[in-house]
Amino acid sequence: MVTARRGVPATVRRTIGVLSPVVGGFYFGALIAGVARAARGAGHRVVAVQTYPAGLDRERYPDESVLDTPVALGAVDGLVVVGKSLSQERLAAVREWGVPVVLVSEDPVHPDDPVVVPDNPGGVREAVEHLLWHGHTAIGFLGNLSQRDMRERFAAYRATLAEHGIESDESWWYEASDNQEQGGVDAAARMLAAGTPTTAVVAATDRNAVGFQRALRSHGLVLPRDQAVVAFDHADSGARVSPRLSTVDAHFGRVGEQAVHLLLARMRGEEVAPGEHRVASTLVVRESCGCTDVTSPAVAGVGDEGTAGADLVRRLADSAFAGPAGTASARRSGPDAREAWWRAVVEPVDAAAERGVAPAPAALGRLADLTAALQPHPEALEQTVTVLRAVECRQVEALSEARAQHAPAVRRAVTDVLLAVTKGCTRAMLARSGQLERTIVDQYEVDMDLLRGDGASPRALGWLPRGVRGHACLGLWVGSDRGPGDREMEIVGVHDTTGTLSRLVGVRTTASQFPPAALTRAGTVGSNELTFVVPVTFGGSDWGLLAIDGVVETRSTQPRDRFNHWAALLAVALDQERLLASLREQRKALEQAAARERALADTVRESEERYALASMAAHDGTWDWDVSAGTVYYSPRWKQTLGYADDVIGDQPAEWLERVHPADRDELSAAIAAQLAGCGTPLELEHRVRTCSGDYRWMLCRAVTVLDDAGCPARLVGTLVDVTERKEAEMALQRDALHDPETGLVNRLLFLDRLGAALLRTRRSPAYDCALALVRVVEPTPTAVREAAEVAPDVHREVVRQLRRPLREGDTTARIGEDDFAVLVDDVGAGGMPQRLAELLERLRRDIGPRIAIGVLGSIRGMRDAADVLREADIVLLREQTRQDPLRGPVLR
Repeated sequence: MVTARRGVPATVRRTIGVLSPVVGGFYFGALIAGVARAARGAGHRVVAVQTYPAGLDRERYPDESVLDTPVALGAVDGLVVVGKSLSQERLAAVREWGVPVVLVSEDPVHPDDPVVVPDNPGGVREAVEHLLWHGHTAIGFLGNLSQRDMRERFAAYRATLAEHGIESDESWWYEASDNQEQGGVDAAARMLAAGTPTTAVVAATDRNAVGFQRALRSHGLVLPRDQAVVAFDHADSGARVSPRLSTVDAHFGRVGEQAVHLLLARMRGEEVAPGEHRVASTLVVRESCGCTDVTSPAVAGVGDEGTAGADLVRRLADSAFAGPAGTASARRSGPDAREAWWRAVVEPVDAAAERGVAPAPAALGRLADLTAALQPHPEALEQTVTVLRAVECRQVEALSEARAQHAPAVRRAVTDVLLAVTKGCTRAMLARSGQLERTIVDQYEVDMDLLRGDGASPRALGWLPRGVRGHACLGLWVGSDRGPGDREMEIVGVHDTTGTLSRLVGVRTTASQFPPAALTRAGTVGSNELTFVVPVTFGGSDWGLLAIDGVVETRSTQPRDRFNHWAALLAVALDQERLLASLREQRKALEQAAARERALADTVRESEERYALASMAAHDGTWDWDVSAGTVYYSPRWKQTLGYADDVIGDQPAEWLERVHPADRDELSAAIAAQLAGCGTPLELEHRVRTCSGDYRWMLCRAVTVLDDAGCPARLVGTLVDVTERKEAEMALQRDALHDPETGLVNRLLFLDRLGAALLRTRRSPAYDCALALVRVVEPTPTAVREAAEVAPDVHREVVRQLRRPLREGDTTARIGEDDFAVLVDDVGAGGMPQRLAELLERLRRDIGPRIAIGVLGSIRGMRDAADVLREADIVLLREQTRQDPLRGPVLR
């Protein structure tokens, strides 16, 4: 039973949780940064949980979060849930934990839930009316409507056109496949295919607009002449395209701040109005809409003589910056860094107008520091120049006759202020460049340490770069159960320069209590760092969770922050560690088997030598070949060894040689010829000889050459010993070394060898290819257990029986794991999965049903090695398991 934590005293330092699809980028990162700013200002700490897995395929996100465990819900006092971070079912389950919740751009599951959203209607209305002011009437909309904000923007677009007497045509709506650049490219293709029915477009996101513009320019359109564009988000990527993108600044950081203010009120037990709480947005005009100057609300009021210069600067401060950044300089500037900035701009100019004095160097230095700390947008400097020149003109015009001589001082003060702002913007740009360089260096260190695979275990977190001074801990899932619920985990590694967190190693906890309180409380009060929790996942691997202190990335276009990348690499390193451990165990087992085989071979050899000596001493199985006469003496024991009476076999060499197995005859003849040619070593050869019963038995032939007085071979004298039992034992050992002793199928070692040979052949021959099927016996559901008990009491035995049926010469069936079997179908050509394999898999499906999962690779061409093939087949098999439809055929890649 989870107890609600309500009405915590205001003096208690609390932990604010954020659930977000990812934890970086201009949207999610800015939201989390706003949450962190507001929480730090109230003396609280922040834990940001990424709900989407690390290592996603480029920009293609799943339809909804895959997080089924209540990560951090028991470790936080309040929760901010960002849109699309949880499914509606999981969002409803969060309320059962009794944690106060505020939603951001998400549809509420309860009427009492407050939802903080950007002013999507107001921002889109301003964008559409701006395009109407340019004379456009055929205004389109492009975007993906799967998320709440995008649907609001689309509705506001239609409503604004309707208010101006324009009915939007369906041909003006260009659907995007996602919110990224590729979605804009797809929308551009639809617009061109429709014959370009619009002259201007409102894009739901900046990244949609960037892809849209790039695609139109590649088809020869001139922007904004042929198509004007206004977007939404105010990401830095919009300032890097040509023409630069006009956009609506949704102030995502302020959205996060507002969410925290409402959440803290709920945590104090105050009444918070349910429903929407909107944060005002701002239109930033660049060139893509048709304007020639970069403007903001402050710049737009420059021509209004009734607007005071201080008001222009104040409005500029409100829209030209993304910060404060949370750096030390920003914290020293006080709680409202934007107000401090515009005062630092206005006061030197006012002082020059009133007293004719130049700005103090210390004041200009502080202005430069404030400018850098506030993270100016790319167009901030251009806007500042326009505003300050307008302020200069107004101050000079407003000078009285007594102060007319102060005009040069005003102009000099404005110039000095502009230089200080320029220094701040340049410093911010250089700081950003330095941060990116440090990120690259850190990433290189992490890549090398995690992918090298020959150092300490990655669980110990020794691979974290030297620049990471915060705390971190790694929790891995206990057991293999991946179902929904509060999963158990064990903390296996910590990173802590003080050593105070080392006691956490080995502690078991649950997902709801992760990260541990000892880690979140270890952070410095007022620090600009927060704790990130990222799933350690890659492909089909899900190892656990990585908690690490750091600073949120808010300016990158891509939402892939470094912690997400580190978690994905860590999952790969853990996979590699597990694989290497498995290979070491296999190598040890093979070495032990080889030692046993050598010991047995030595024992057999010693026994054989003793037997041969005893046989020679007793004249058993001896023969004497007179080379010059061409006759051979066969002793009675020699004849009895083959089961013949003494009078049946004559004295010709053919009596022996014609009874030799055809496959061994050439080798024996060559060995005898070598002896007669003067070979210096005695003859020793094992070969098969036909007995009187018609069976072949293995014989060991030993012989020496006897020379005459002239040094020429005169006789060959030797013995023939029956070594059939020993030979069969050796062959059995060889077979056991390459076959599974329980099933008789080819084992993993021989299968990998044949698979590697097939891969090599595919590279040499364009017409050659193979298909591979992976069959796994899976744990049954309770219903499947009852059905299996009635139909097939032993699934493994039935699978082996089916796989023993021959497919075609050259095909290989193997057991490669406790529950894993593989079929390698040789020489399938370019036709994909051959009929014989399809029939085998169909029998398996029919006879065994849901107790097995099958993954099929129709081709191995292009794979790097055998491990790559098996890994790809395992991924295909896992996809089949997740479909939960046992009646469908195997998944084929």
